[in-house]
Amino acid sequence: MLQASNIREASPFSRRDLLLLGLLSAAGFALGLRGIIDYGYIGQDFYTHRVLIDTFPWSYSYMRTNPPGLYWFGSFIRARVGPAHYLDAIALAFLIFNSLALWIIYGFLWRGISSPRLRFAAAAFATFVPFRVIHAIVLAADAFTLPIFALVALFTLRLFWSPRSAVSWAGLSLSLCAGMFFKYTFIGLLPPVALLLAFAIFRRLEKPERLQWCAVGLLALALPAAAFGLQMRECAKMNGNVASGQWLPEGAPSVMRWSDILTLQKSDLGVLSAPEYLRGKLYALRRYSYMGLLHVSSFTDVLGNFQPPNGHVFEDSNKLIGAPAARDRSPRSQTLQVWSVRLCLVYSALAVAGTIFCILFSGLSLAFLRPPFADSNVVLTALAAGFYSTVFFSLHKLQDPYTPGFWMPRLILPALLVFFCLGFVFLDSAYRRLQRFGAAANALVWAFTGYTLVACTVFAGFLS
Repeated sequence: MLQASNIREASPFSRRDLLLLGLLSAAGFALGLRGIIDYGYIGQDFYTHRVLIDTFPWSYSYMRTNPPGLYWFGSFIRARVGPAHYLDAIALAFLIFNSLALWIIYGFLWRGISSPRLRFAAAAFATFVPFRVIHAIVLAADAFTLPIFALVALFTLRLFWSPRSAVSWAGLSLSLCAGMFFKYTFIGLLPPVALLLAFAIFRRLEKPERLQWCAVGLLALALPAAAFGLQMRECAKMNGNVASGQWLPEGAPSVMRWSDILTLQKSDLGVLSAPEYLRGKLYALRRYSYMGLLHVSSFTDVLGNFQPPNGHVFEDSNKLIGAPAARDRSPRSQTLQVWSVRLCLVYSALAVAGTIFCILFSGLSLAFLRPPFADSNVVLTALAAGFYSTVFFSLHKLQDPYTPGFWMPRLILPALLVFFCLGFVFLDSAYRRLQRFGAAANALVWAFTGYTLVACTVFAGFLS
């Protein structure tokens, strides 16, 4: 058992892989730096977040939608960097965290995809996909979600292989606790983590060991559960937005209906012109379906965060004007974003197919141990579904899911990134079955890899 675990934990990367992934990561990092130079961290709710950082902890209250983690971190950076450039420093820290998290995602892709070409295509896509690049630096708690999710996935995978590691249990517990103080949606990870690790304990350990490691597991997961529960109690005391302020009254009809969430509508053709949030009125009630809104906001810069600001913004962070700077898409940027939203229809379709495929095969693999399915894919699928569920099952209960943008990818960033990666897993599975056709199957994989590189070039074109 120990020998097998050591083999599984060995680095999946060759030297060539490290070189190519290093170049990918560096290019993604450079794109983020370009965004910081153009004040791309000025995003939705920027002014509110900035004020709370400047005045933390005195101004913070559990009446608000977010837990205190972002404001604590921001005030920590401000105290050390000073008021002149602390916003740039926060954005740079976000960028570093998210770039490191990508390497964990690369590791999962290398373990879960057999075709080298599809691995690199998936890695390139995950690196350059617009919603990940944009929200890796925007001043919001969303910037923490991918790094924390990646750590939870990594520790969960290690424990799934071998539940005897006290260090991994401690790392998992601390990562989940951190998540609860940055984003409440991390509560969605507890059920799938508990399910996966209960499976590992009862399938991979002998009977005398099970009780001991079950007790360790319960303690490790009880800590983040308690952190979430205590914060929810404070929210309820304050009658805050999370507890009651944003929810429909009992028995009220849904604003975003299940039909709006689960089905496409004819008007969704309008998103193919890459409309902006304000000018394109993406916030309008039922103008587009949830899937249409999610697609356009995943593959374009709907809020203009990475578009150069019109004129002077501020001399330093301490003199920042409250309202975000006006930004307009250039004709080139608009053309590229139209191309992006159209080229990427195939990735949205693959994400849906791949997620359904991986949920089915993960369930069969857990229940019957066959057909064989990569442990990395099982862990990613389960955690992404758990994280996504907290937002997905809330949409039809919200008073106004459209105007504040509850359909935007930032709220489900790590889950959405995984879903797109699962599309590549699905394609890889199909490729393995088509290999008997030889050159034709290889040609299709080469063509899809080239298509993905073209899409990544388009992304970089309107984000730089």
